[in-house]
Amino acid sequence: MNDQTHSFGAAPILDRQWAFIIGGLWLVVMSASLIESYAYRYAGVLLLILSLISYLRSSSRPSIDWRGWLCLAWGTYALLRFSLQFALLSDHPVGDRDLLFLMPLVFPSLAYALFLCWSHLERLIAVYFGFALIVLLWGARITEVAAGKTVIPLIQHNQIHGAVCCGMIFIGAVFWLLYYLTEGADRRTMRLYASVLSPLICLLCLIGIYGAKSKGVWLSLLPVLPILAFLALRSLKQRLAVPLVLTSLALLAAGAYAVRDNIDHTAGATVTAALAMFKDAGTIEPIGQAVSRSIESGSTPLAMSERLQLWSNAWELFSAAPIFGWGTEWLTRWPHTRYPNVGYTFMHNGYLEILIRHGIFGAVVLGAMLACFCASVWRAANRGIIPRHAMYAYFLILFFFSLTILSNSNNRLASGESLSILTAAFALACELRIRRQAA
Repeated sequence: MNDQTHSFGAAPILDRQWAFIIGGLWLVVMSASLIESYAYRYAGVLLLILSLISYLRSSSRPSIDWRGWLCLAWGTYALLRFSLQFALLSDHPVGDRDLLFLMPLVFPSLAYALFLCWSHLERLIAVYFGFALIVLLWGARITEVAAGKTVIPLIQHNQIHGAVCCGMIFIGAVFWLLYYLTEGADRRTMRLYASVLSPLICLLCLIGIYGAKSKGVWLSLLPVLPILAFLALRSLKQRLAVPLVLTSLALLAAGAYAVRDNIDHTAGATVTAALAMFKDAGTIEPIGQAVSRSIESGSTPLAMSERLQLWSNAWELFSAAPIFGWGTEWLTRWPHTRYPNVGYTFMHNGYLEILIRHGIFGAVVLGAMLACFCASVWRAANRGIIPRHAMYAYFLILFFFSLTILSNSNNRLASGESLSILTAAFALACELRIRRQAA
């Protein structure tokens, strides 16, 4: 069906001014992975308003499918539960980022906003990576990294936030380049642009991750690298892929060997304490007692001890309300847990953040929502609506991020919220494109 029509068979054509505005707002949403601020929220609100206006003015509006209704149903449930607890509980508890679980309410509308500027996505991604290189260069502290100092990559609030973002950018940049070396090889200008920028971005991201000294991000990246190597070998011609992968692995191995003393200084004590805890849990005592012993041990690093205290408290709360969790009431019960004086309530585990608030029910619904998103992206790639390398990037970034939230609540960060918006909007927009293709 012709793209110039305004029926649902095609996305409404935007004039240049509106396309520039909506594209710019999406770049602001994406920028949370580069510059940690709340600008993405304001951009999201504007996108929501523009999307609703465009939808209402459209002569033929796309209906919301069951995936969109699932997002709205969960968001409504979370909103009603939050409102009732706030109204009925005497202390009106509002935990940090509890409103995050209401975000699915806006996913269908934001998907339509992305659907409106679909034809501009390639250029938006190119602009994003250009800006990413500038920010990486601006925040590079190569001499400090070489001296073994801890640095904060990009423009983020702390080194963990920066390292997580560097990991996501690294994965995206690899597949961005692979696309122009394979499926998009006929786009010569973009191929040259990606060939120049992507290697620099990847190198700076790896330096940033190393310099940030975030053990959780290092460990999360390790399973990703073999998958990246496999997909590169599968995508490229062997005469190019094999030397490229082997050279990359050799450089990584040489780099790791060169800084082995720094790695041992950063992670050695934590690894030793973790192995001792698991050894105790597997031989002489239950896991709970092993965790308590590790917390009380003077040889356990402070950061590890604090995380274990937080996880112990969170598991205690979850065990008391495993099905539906505590909602916002968890905050009033936190002072009555075993380690109430740990100092903060940032769980440093994204899964426990969900479980204490919404229990197994919430985890299952949110997991089903994510599975639906992944299925939509997979279907879009199989139908040729999006490049296969876009699908690989989508899946692997989510895989990497899912590993990082085992040791940190990155889903509560600006980059995590931005990723949620982009993940949902892209998948639901893919569904709109699939329905357009079938019309």
